[in-house]
Amino acid sequence: MRPKTLFSLLAVLTFAVLGCTDFLAEEPEDFFSPDNFPATEGDLKIALGGIDNWYTGGTNQPYFIRGWPMITEVPSDQTVYQRPTDVSRFEQDSYTFTPANEWLWRVWRQIYGAINQANILIQTVPESSAPPAVKNRYLGAALFHRAFNHFNAVRVWGSVPLMRAPVTNFAAAAAITRAPIESVYSAVAADLEEAATLLPLRWPDALTPDDGRPTQGAAYAMLADVYMNMSGAIVQQNHWTDAARAAKAVIDSGRYTLVPNFADLWLIKNKNGPEHIYSIQFEGLGRNLFTSQSRPAGIGIESGINYWYTTPEFMNTFSAADARKGPTFLTRVNVPTGCTTGASGCTTYRYDSLPGFFGDKRARGVDFQQPFPYYGKFYDADGSIANNNGRTNLNWPIYRFAEVLLMFAEAENEATGPTTAAYTAINRVRTRAALPNLTAGLTQAQFRDSVHQERSWELAFESKRLFDLKRWGTFYSVLSTDRVAKIGIQPFKVFLAIPQREIDLAPGLGQNPGY
Repeated sequence: MRPKTLFSLLAVLTFAVLGCTDFLAEEPEDFFSPDNFPATEGDLKIALGGIDNWYTGGTNQPYFIRGWPMITEVPSDQTVYQRPTDVSRFEQDSYTFTPANEWLWRVWRQIYGAINQANILIQTVPESSAPPAVKNRYLGAALFHRAFNHFNAVRVWGSVPLMRAPVTNFAAAAAITRAPIESVYSAVAADLEEAATLLPLRWPDALTPDDGRPTQGAAYAMLADVYMNMSGAIVQQNHWTDAARAAKAVIDSGRYTLVPNFADLWLIKNKNGPEHIYSIQFEGLGRNLFTSQSRPAGIGIESGINYWYTTPEFMNTFSAADARKGPTFLTRVNVPTGCTTGASGCTTYRYDSLPGFFGDKRARGVDFQQPFPYYGKFYDADGSIANNNGRTNLNWPIYRFAEVLLMFAEAENEATGPTTAAYTAINRVRTRAALPNLTAGLTQAQFRDSVHQERSWELAFESKRLFDLKRWGTFYSVLSTDRVAKIGIQPFKVFLAIPQREIDLAPGLGQNPGY
């Protein structure tokens, strides 16, 4: 493990271990301590919420406020960073980062903080006085979070520390080493298989199917994702049948359905709806910053921070008939919200023409001569971005039912070919998009290409693309032609020649296909 990586991990674990000290002379008579917490169901709920805080808390937006999409969405071929002069962000888009890149170590720190807290909960849940059914739910949730964060880490960095028990002192943290990629994936899959047997279909006090707490559906959705990654170009194991089984468990549960209107998915008022399986929750003081940073400047009260936009080439892959095209891309803004173009007092801003030409990037040079649209999915801000300090209450989606259908279609095709069930799954997504059904007769390769393309359209800007390119083995071929990534992207090394596939990677190097 390289020194900077080790230091980052040690800093996280030391904070967790030494966060409570004994320097106070007085001993409170009623206070949480490792000896009496968590004791009740209320305590377990607090402890579970503490894991969530690693996702939406912390200084400088380290994880899902914007850190995670910064290292998993911005470097993709579907997103372009706006300002080459902002070094740490531009490094992500141009693949010129080093282990010192702030977004890499910030996310790394949050991931391992969440893992350690999940391990503490896993260790202490059996000692709680809560009823067995309650303890099962919370144990399942803790296993889910441990798996979720290891899964995030291994997909970004490759070989990473595999932490299966709490770290309680600095000396123990110093002895942590990286595990082989296969070992990390196997542990993640085992955690999720167990979590799926413990978690409820819906928490008894939940008002919506997804309220930010892991459910059986969330565990199976992630399990399908894990098995698909294990079957891909990096790990090269065959778990397609397992992936199809896990995705089918979500489908067969009957708990989720597609929202009829794709655009409705991205409205704050529709958070945690019937299609959402697991989402990072934002509300009140914990607001989402990444969503507003994909807004252009110069559009009145709806102006955003203007950090990233997408490409005309990607937008042009969408059929004009595709119902997802309009909601996915921001090409026109009327201010004030809801006004009609041409009406008195209404100003229309466009990405491709004056007045209000917000897609003009020609100053960046030869690769930027066309107008560039922005993200449309995350535009909703309850009326005015200016009134919310540049942040929104829009959740960050981790798994939607549409993705589960596409995972099943892909896994089923890889396992046994394009079966009727595989066609049915992908066509449910295409029907909602107002596209014609795929018809029987496609070869396995043709069906594979179709589902890959469908994922690109359906899951745009949701931090899925980079991981798809990695497991499909097309990471370098795609990004070496990207207008910004080509600045620093490097070709694959001979992966199988690396002993035990254990690679000493500082934070971020797993982003490079050399891993």
